[in-house]
Amino acid sequence: MRSLQSRLGSGLILSLIAVFSVLWLLVSSGIQSLADEYIASRLRHDAEMLLSTVNFDANGNLVQDETGIDLVYTKPFSGHYYLITSAGQVISSRSLWDHSLSHAEVSTGQIIRSYQDGPDKQLLLVIDNGFSKQGRSLSVTVAEDLNPVIQSISQFQSHFAMTALGLLFLLVILQAFILHHSLRSLARVRSELKQLQQGKIEQLGTDLPTELQPLVSEVNHLLNIMTQQLHRSRDVLGDLAHAIKKPLTVMQQLTDKHRDTMPAELQETLAKQIIAINRLTDRILKRARLAGHHHGGVRFSLAQDLPDLINAVEIMYSEKSISIQVEMDKETDYQIDREDMLELLGNLLDNACKWANSIVKISIRAKSGISICIEDDGPGADPEMLQQLDKRGVRLDETKQGYGLGLAIVSDMIREYQGSLVFGRSEKLGGFRVDVTLPAGEG
Repeated sequence: MRSLQSRLGSGLILSLIAVFSVLWLLVSSGIQSLADEYIASRLRHDAEMLLSTVNFDANGNLVQDETGIDLVYTKPFSGHYYLITSAGQVISSRSLWDHSLSHAEVSTGQIIRSYQDGPDKQLLLVIDNGFSKQGRSLSVTVAEDLNPVIQSISQFQSHFAMTALGLLFLLVILQAFILHHSLRSLARVRSELKQLQQGKIEQLGTDLPTELQPLVSEVNHLLNIMTQQLHRSRDVLGDLAHAIKKPLTVMQQLTDKHRDTMPAELQETLAKQIIAINRLTDRILKRARLAGHHHGGVRFSLAQDLPDLINAVEIMYSEKSISIQVEMDKETDYQIDREDMLELLGNLLDNACKWANSIVKISIRAKSGISICIEDDGPGADPEMLQQLDKRGVRLDETKQGYGLGLAIVSDMIREYQGSLVFGRSEKLGGFRVDVTLPAGEG
């Protein structure tokens, strides 16, 4: 789809071209009509002048006094011609030379206008006038060459067309400037949407034209709803995890209290279930603490969010005095949702710190995507476990010994982003190693 500015600009150009074309046609036809009317009026006056130069003698012959005739009618092919006829008698102007001039039969008081070809490729406007003099009918036909007028009109049309094109060009530039200035509000909204996507702002500005305010207000309203729903869901999960803790503690106490009277098989089953639920609730609480309180749609920033995440993980494992070492590129922003990235890195760092003795190392490279490597100095995982973890979609029960639900969550998330996940053993630290590669995100 073309931009709104190009659509408006194209519509304006076509409209202006149509308006100037119609104006050019109207002006040209109007000038041609005025010129013809002016010449016809002059020819009618000449016809009356010629009428005064002719008389009928005693024998009824038509005679003319040439002393009162304009000299232009005596020069051959001058473009001014006349023809006087009465009862078969004809008097023509010397300017016709040997050329004949067609005339129409007119009655007294009748005037007929016509066009015909004249000598020397001239286009003649011909006026046939009917008169009565000395009791006899006669007609006076007067003609004038229109070519000089047509040439003048053509020159005017050329000048008018050039002036119209110049004005059209200026109007297009002016309108482009007006459109650009008027659409700056849309450009600002677009810029704010990009900032919103990157997490730099939480809402769109409302200082906009009236036409855009309902749209922006609705977007801000939806953002507020999404943020409230996200916080509400996170709080509900945290509250639920806290609420489960108390009955689990009671169950654990009852199990310990009745250890001697309870069948060994039932005691073992209850103990496993209680441990599994405890681990799940611990993970939910950890995820809530790692995510913090940011609105949905915020983009992850390595420079800002990673130190906060590491600080939260170190607090959770403060009793182990884990040292988390970080290596990353200068590129600090990556186009991925903050919540997803925090969950991914949070699970990996949580898993590494859980099994590490004292050191966890995280390396991040952000070129044509992002590459993450997390290593620890713990016991690592045996080859059989690595083969199971390498299989996509495999979910291990959190109650089993080793690397479990957290890595399965990470595997699902990486699959959604069409990335890759590789498990292995760290050559430098000797423990578990995870390599994650995610494709380049959208800006």
